[in-house]
Amino acid sequence: MNDSMVFPFTGFFDALSDEIAILDTAGTIVAVNAAWKRFCEANGGDSDTHYVGTVYAAACAVPEGETGVEAAQVPKFLRDLFTSGAEFRVEYPCHSPTQKRWFEMTGSRMRHDARDFAVIVHRNISARKLEIEDAEQAYLNSEVLAALVATSNDAILSYDLNGRIATWNRAAEKLYGYTAAEAIGQSLEMLYPPGWPKRISEYRDEILAGRLSSFEAVRVSKSGERRTVWITGAPVRGSDGSFVLVSNIHRDITDARRAEAARDLIAKEVVHRAKNMLTVVSAIHRQTARGSATLEEFNEKFGARVRALATSTDLLVSGNWSPVALADLVQSHVQPFLDDSRATVVTGGPPVLLQPEAVQAIGMALHELATNSAKYGAVRSAKGKVDIRWWLDHAGGGPGLALAWDETGLFQTETPRDRGFGSTVLTALATSMVDAEASYDIQRDRVSWSLKVPASQFEPVAAA
Repeated sequence: MNDSMVFPFTGFFDALSDEIAILDTAGTIVAVNAAWKRFCEANGGDSDTHYVGTVYAAACAVPEGETGVEAAQVPKFLRDLFTSGAEFRVEYPCHSPTQKRWFEMTGSRMRHDARDFAVIVHRNISARKLEIEDAEQAYLNSEVLAALVATSNDAILSYDLNGRIATWNRAAEKLYGYTAAEAIGQSLEMLYPPGWPKRISEYRDEILAGRLSSFEAVRVSKSGERRTVWITGAPVRGSDGSFVLVSNIHRDITDARRAEAARDLIAKEVVHRAKNMLTVVSAIHRQTARGSATLEEFNEKFGARVRALATSTDLLVSGNWSPVALADLVQSHVQPFLDDSRATVVTGGPPVLLQPEAVQAIGMALHELATNSAKYGAVRSAKGKVDIRWWLDHAGGGPGLALAWDETGLFQTETPRDRGFGSTVLTALATSMVDAEASYDIQRDRVSWSLKVPASQFEPVAAA
């Protein structure tokens, strides 16, 4: 204690680890113990007097911050202590630049030489406060983590070192169909499809060793549905640092993988169709060039045939390359040639959808027939008649679609001798593209063409 005033048990006060100051009734510090002195010197306080002779409230008060709230109450505490003997206790923060600290201040009245004094004790309670903070933070973290797990859209689960499921959130119930009660305690391998090549112990060892953190796998739900999942795994340690669980997050990527497969298939199909289209165009080019006497004739025929191919392709593209109604195909290829014609054109047949390859082959054939009719045949004649019919044909060993073009009242008076590439289109093109059976006959007063399309290239439309 300070030498200016000697109190009983001064040696006892100096032996205590708590900082102690003794105040007179005016609130002036009259003595301090050794722990107080050490604290002053370690924290930049008055190392000469250690605040002895200073009013305690002035020595401890700070103008702002957490500590100032408690310091402002000290004068009242002291007045109550001296007037009524009411002891006080208060906790306050006193953080340094390098660490967080809290102190407990207590005040009690002491009588010496017929005078009243206040014994103020400061006890460092930082360790207890930090433990409480850590516990509160741990509780908060656990509550937040539990909320995240419970509300996550991804299936979150864990399993012990034997592969038995330990935790199972709602998203896992939704993904796999098992309730938590059904899943917990069961082997995670209950989700594996038959013959899955890797055991749970192998995944466990790789995750614990840090060699595996995420991977793609197929898992099976309670209903038997196979799901493609992206799995993220991590080890969970106990309080002693040993591994106790393996956590898993299962993200369902089934739809994404299906979409990727569909995009790949579409890309391959586009390439395939482009190659087929180029092959057809190349064949048209060679055959048209072979049967054309002049460049002008080649340009006219080749351009018309490519446009016919484009017309069929437009029908396919507008329907996302889905089947096309035969009636629409007939209309699109024949109608342009009838705008200025007085010929009679009759079409009809049951509702039928053609597959893309048949659309292209039949579209080319219809264009050839309509072009020839406009130049030499019935479309050019006022007495002409074109009858385009189709029907389902079950003769000849299997179901098929029969399509016939019958043209009478021709403008031309002689049977043409050079059939050229047009004849090839009408007899060989459909045969090679869709395995159809074709026949083509030209007489002086009649043009007949028929085609039998196999069942794989069309589908009847059921009546509503």
